[in-house]
Amino acid sequence: MAKMPQACQDMINNAYAAAFSTCSDGVPNVVPVSMKQVIDDETVMVSDQYLGKSLANLRQNPHVALSVWDDEGGFQVKGSATYENEGPRYEAVAAQVKEILSSMGYDFTSKGVCYLHVEEVYSVTPGEHAGKLLA
Repeated sequence: MAKMPQACQDMINNAYAAAFSTCSDGVPNVVPVSMKQVIDDETVMVSDQYLGKSLANLRQNPHVALSVWDDEGGFQVKGSATYENEGPRYEAVAAQVKEILSSMGYDFTSKGVCYLHVEEVYSVTPGEHAGKLLA
């Protein structure tokens, strides 16, 4: 496992949305996700409200990537994911997601949670270090 730099963790937690990618049978799928949070420097949680194709891909191939950026630059985090849709850890995330989304006027719930176990972190900041392996 690799450890995400603090700047990467902060960006994941503070960015409105990120691009979450999966792949199955050589066909990539990328979706925007907004309900994501760093659990620790080696783990990112992505809540599943609408991950139909992504979840099907994840069940066939656990390798995923999450990209996040702002006006200054960004990060790509790659690793393997596990999925939970029951148990205390899932219940805690589902309650948090429901509270946040209902406060925004949405009636969506978390169907499950992907836990991305970080294996590599790359820079996606333009310039000479674009694509550089950071961790």
